[in-house]
Amino acid sequence: MTSATMMPTMPTPSTTEARRRARARRPGQDWVTTARRMRCVGMTRATPSSDDDDERDGFGRDAGVWARARFVTRDAKTRLALPGNGSPQVGERPFSDQVFGFAFCVVTFLALGRVDDFFVSVRGVPFMISSWASLAVLAFGTVDAPPLRLWNVVVGQLASAAIALACVGAFGTGHLARAMALSVSLTVMMRLGAIHPPAGAVAVAAVDGAYVEAFGLWYVLFPALAGSLFIVCMSGACQWMKKRFEFELSDVSRAFARS
Repeated sequence: MTSATMMPTMPTPSTTEARRRARARRPGQDWVTTARRMRCVGMTRATPSSDDDDERDGFGRDAGVWARARFVTRDAKTRLALPGNGSPQVGERPFSDQVFGFAFCVVTFLALGRVDDFFVSVRGVPFMISSWASLAVLAFGTVDAPPLRLWNVVVGQLASAAIALACVGAFGTGHLARAMALSVSLTVMMRLGAIHPPAGAVAVAAVDGAYVEAFGLWYVLFPALAGSLFIVCMSGACQWMKKRFEFELSDVSRAFARS
């Protein structure tokens, strides 16, 4: 064998050990190591300014009504919830949401009121259901709320109304029927992934008896589901306006000042 022909070089123990450690390294270990190094050298996340403290961390436990009033009056934005004790604010939206929510709510319930007048004069029973009030708060006061999805509205309303009618047939129109109708409706909505809070009021309203006597089994579809779908349709138009035409109160002030 000539000197040019040489045996293949065997890996040294140190090379083999390094490869073994690389293969055994857990996913994400680099991130852990990096985080440890950052703590060692004092690299910390930038601290937000004091103006954003309430929005990020919420009010302190000793904060009272005055702190919340001062937070609300600093601007005219729409909020789903103020910062709580240790929790941030939820659902901040522009001032225009209040304008469109008010306008669409008025128009919707004026239309439902005319239908209600017709049924009172013809059949002697109101068409309006109290659950539509809570549905209107969701429909015109929020944007993209999960309970307003079509599946939640249709399944929640149909299931609750049908369960209420079954409870009335089994237990009459007493407290037991009301408790069972609401509890079973809640369980079914949770199981089907169709949580819709106004549907609980639909179940309670059906147990009162007047709607069942006036509409019978049709109560499931009319007025319960029909009126709810009308409100949801108006909500879709309202939310389109909210997203398409956003403005703040300062924009309105400037527009009036120019005029």
